[in-house]
Amino acid sequence: MSRTPDAVYEGYGIFIVDVQQDDGRWLATSEVEKHGADGTETWQHFGGPCWGRTSDEARIATLADTRQKIDDVLAKPPV
Repeated sequence: MSRTPDAVYEGYGIFIVDVQQDDGRWLATSEVEKHGADGTETWQHFGGPCWGRTSDEARIATLADTRQKIDDVLAKPPV
């Protein structure tokens, strides 16, 4: 099954999942995918969780957090 990422950053597909909470606030997390020679790698719960008063607010915060974490991985790749 193929899905369309919410954003692509540095070759990573970013997928954001947001859920409205009982108190009306929104919570968002992300997972990322990277296609490489060994196939597709997926990291779940990569970014966030980030809270917001609206879905957009939580998603924007999660996207920023995810981009920062990708930058961190690229600056110091896992051994």
